[in-house]
Amino acid sequence: MSRFRAIFLFLIGTAFIGLPLRSWALKQVSGVNLTADEGFGARQQGMGLLRAGFQDGADAVINAPASMNDVNDFTFSTTHQEQFGGVAHFDCAAFLLPWHEKGTLGLAIATYGVTNTIENHPYVNIPDSVTGLFGTADWMIAGSLARRYGNFDVGGTVDILYRNLGDQSGLGLRADAMAQYTFSGQYRTGVFVRGIVPSSAKYQSGWTEYELPDASVFASGNWESPYFYGSLQAGFETPVLLEKGSRSSLDTLNGKQAITDPVSLLKTSKLGAEFRFNFGLCVRAGLNELDPSAGAISLGAGYGWHHIVGIDYAFTSHPYLSQNHRLALWWTPSFSHFEGRNFRPKSKRVKPVVHAVEEEEEQPSEEKTLEVPKVQDEKNKLQPDSTEPKPKPVKSKEKEVLEDD
Repeated sequence: MSRFRAIFLFLIGTAFIGLPLRSWALKQVSGVNLTADEGFGARQQGMGLLRAGFQDGADAVINAPASMNDVNDFTFSTTHQEQFGGVAHFDCAAFLLPWHEKGTLGLAIATYGVTNTIENHPYVNIPDSVTGLFGTADWMIAGSLARRYGNFDVGGTVDILYRNLGDQSGLGLRADAMAQYTFSGQYRTGVFVRGIVPSSAKYQSGWTEYELPDASVFASGNWESPYFYGSLQAGFETPVLLEKGSRSSLDTLNGKQAITDPVSLLKTSKLGAEFRFNFGLCVRAGLNELDPSAGAISLGAGYGWHHIVGIDYAFTSHPYLSQNHRLALWWTPSFSHFEGRNFRPKSKRVKPVVHAVEEEEEQPSEEKTLEVPKVQDEKNKLQPDSTEPKPKPVKSKEKEVLEDD
């Protein structure tokens, strides 16, 4: 079995470990680290996708770690999002470093806050249990690494979570993995494993919660369109395959696993596209759910100036909750003393020894041929010309006296 096939099967198998482990679950919950599931940037959200596609910025550090190898720039990105009428706020920043010809590093930080949340006393009727308002906040720091082997990419992310619930706080950990294969530089398919190291969090009260691994698969393509002066990219992405619970905004799929219900799998899958013009403008659209009755659509646009600085915007609708707006900025340094564009090191080709020896042998001969005329010119200047008349000898006065005597 080849190394690439073994890695791919390992990632798939890790996700399915959750099936036998569910009988051991003591404090198993869903959504332990929702901050990482929000996604970075506004480009992917404008397409209604998160993992699928060919990446072009630092947002890939969290969204698609294996796709960081698509980015050749030393680049930064930052995002702000208002959710549910301003009740929830999401802010993040990411940095991507293409340090090796076939390797990429990434760092990210994010915060997710919810304010003005109604506090209810447990085990009491809701109308009589309201005790006030409170807020919660998540802080996350993450590091990612990606490696390319020919057409095969692998990547992973480690997230450290700090959660403040108002009356107590907790720490959490999670690790994700991703593998993908690109055909002819144009088509791509892969798998994203959420929680290859299960997402967990422990609080001051002693309560510990965790979430079992899960996986989603995706496919995408990229087509050049010279008649429209740009390129088209489209992608398809499934929801997580093993998790029980609602994956739909309509809340009609409670208790069903996508892998055991192909109809619900198709209904809750995502589909999106982006058209990128050669002069920097991008337009995007997508469906967060293929079910038309869900009404979960995404729209977006962006513009990049000379691949140095750019802005992206995404709009997402919801059938019941308020609309979501997301704004993102990205920047690639480009100065006279430092160029961040195409920062990735290229392979160094060593010249054959034969050519180097020939150049060394030819160079002295050229110098000699150039020096010979100079020496001859100097000798010619010192030697008098034979054609010029020689001056007559001058007799001294003593000789003249002796001749007269």
